[in-house]
Amino acid sequence: EEGQFVCVLGANGSGKSTFSKLINALLVPDTGTVTVNNLETNNPDNTFAIRSTAGAVFQNPDDQIVASLVENDVAFGPENLGIENPELRQRVEESLAKVGLAGSGKRETTALSGGQKQRVAIAGVLAMHPSILIFDEASAMLDPRGRRGLMRVCKELHEQGMTVIMITHFMEEAAEADRVIVLNDGHCV
Repeated sequence: EEGQFVCVLGANGSGKSTFSKLINALLVPDTGTVTVNNLETNNPDNTFAIRSTAGAVFQNPDDQIVASLVENDVAFGPENLGIENPELRQRVEESLAKVGLAGSGKRETTALSGGQKQRVAIAGVLAMHPSILIFDEASAMLDPRGRRGLMRVCKELHEQGMTVIMITHFMEEAAEADRVIVLNDGHCV
């Protein structure tokens, strides 16, 4: 539901990542329907609106970072939504500040730590102003300090009203959620 912090757990191959990709229409269901904000994902006319609503942060930030400078990477998503300056610059600055990277816009993405890259990936999604934020095992490649930082950002965003869906293997992350869903072989158990 809107405004919830939901954690999705399950063994490897249980369907967690498939579930996350169904939410933002990267995949469409073979049978049944997935509805996001009253829009069915299998209708191609809804794809843009759904992807504008549900932003995803994946396990490996290197798979998500597309630019050599932090500010250009964070601007990539909103630029593709048609956001122009000065609003674009404002969104970039605000998003970097939300993830604790204010003033880092001119840094090269290749010089960042894994945790910093993950925060840049989050900032890039936040700059698109989604109402749903999906973390698909986004903490898996982070050290304990990086995981704590990611959880702090998740909690802060949730407290600001963002719907957060976190897919994880870490029970301490699941303990922070309002609701936990366990998947097994594509089914909620």
